[in-house]
Amino acid sequence: MSTATRRRPLRSEDGSVLVVAIILMGVMLAVGLASFAFVDTGQQRAREQRQRETSLNLAEAVLYSQGFALAQSWPGNAAGGAAMPTVCTSATVQALCPDRNTLAAGNSSSPASANFTNVDASSAVTWATRIRDNGGPIADAFVFSQVDAAQTGTNVKTGLAYTCPAPCKWDANGDLKLWVQARAVVRGRPRNVVALLKREQFSEAFSRNGVTAGSFAMTNEGNKTIIQATGSQVVVRCTSTGAACTDYDASKSQVLPATIVRDPATPPAMSAEQLARFKVAAQTASPPTYHTSCPASLTGTVVFIDVPHGTHCTDANSAVYNSPTEPGIVIMPRGTLSLKGSLHGLVYMANEQGSPAAVLTLEANSEVFGGVAIDGPGRLVVGQASGPRPTITFVPLAFDSLATFGTTGLVQNTWRELPPN
Repeated sequence: MSTATRRRPLRSEDGSVLVVAIILMGVMLAVGLASFAFVDTGQQRAREQRQRETSLNLAEAVLYSQGFALAQSWPGNAAGGAAMPTVCTSATVQALCPDRNTLAAGNSSSPASANFTNVDASSAVTWATRIRDNGGPIADAFVFSQVDAAQTGTNVKTGLAYTCPAPCKWDANGDLKLWVQARAVVRGRPRNVVALLKREQFSEAFSRNGVTAGSFAMTNEGNKTIIQATGSQVVVRCTSTGAACTDYDASKSQVLPATIVRDPATPPAMSAEQLARFKVAAQTASPPTYHTSCPASLTGTVVFIDVPHGTHCTDANSAVYNSPTEPGIVIMPRGTLSLKGSLHGLVYMANEQGSPAAVLTLEANSEVFGGVAIDGPGRLVVGQASGPRPTITFVPLAFDSLATFGTTGLVQNTWRELPPN
């Protein structure tokens, strides 16, 4: 074979190598595009999952924020239910609703103070909450189709039948529990949760004295015990032994125990924070037992008489208030009180007016089964009950039952996620 014959294939222009190269490039391009699409889909799914997680976290935060708002103002009566919005939303600012400034930055007027500040919560965020009593058709489970139904039943505290018009937005059955449902939507990803929240009781400290006062006086010379504080003590802030401090006849055992503690450093029976908690407890009771004028009755777990300085109140009907098994407390930050009836519980006169005169007067035939406390130099005036009965009898249960309310807590095994819509 000649040299020319051998070299001809090298000068051939058939182009088969180019075709193969184009095919290979096409295959690699297709694989690259497929890989790009796969990675892009994965990133999109990861973003969606992140947004769903943010939405769930926000819904839980909204639920607990609503619980905090309930702790500040529990809707324990019909008036509280009327004030409670049917739905709280991220679009409005209301005192009984979650504070949107502490939640998603996209709803906050001060984004720097928000807890959810990531890119997902910076915009396109909404949330809503509902508060409903756990009675009627949603007594055992939160059924969304029944949340706005009327409720009827028996109040567990009073034993009385009740009817709560739709929607029932307050603790009508008196069990200190409410359903809270929270729904959040982040970048179009909705999550919906619900839980039963319970109002937690908070035991209050109170000096376990049968009597604490600036001074006291008896209005009767009866040969009997009028203050029976056995098991505790009688404390006065005055230091003399004369009638201006303790006006009674020790020879007739009118006060027991016989030794009276005279301590001018005795502190107030309650702090300002305690008074504020008791005030809220009375305002949210069902029926409310918070009064801005002299009440007709002193019955109630907490009766808070919030009257101006110089106001004198008296019970006109000489009734029996509360019971031995369910005592209460009567609180007057200011003003004076005369008691004619029988009270099972405590009487606390904060005496903010600082008066050394008679702040609490127990009239003839009145009785207190529990204890009496008057702050500052205020004087206690004690009449005589008929027969052998003391006017004041120390009863430990009255002190043991003293409680207000703290936070709201989640009832175990009630949290669950609902369908998003």
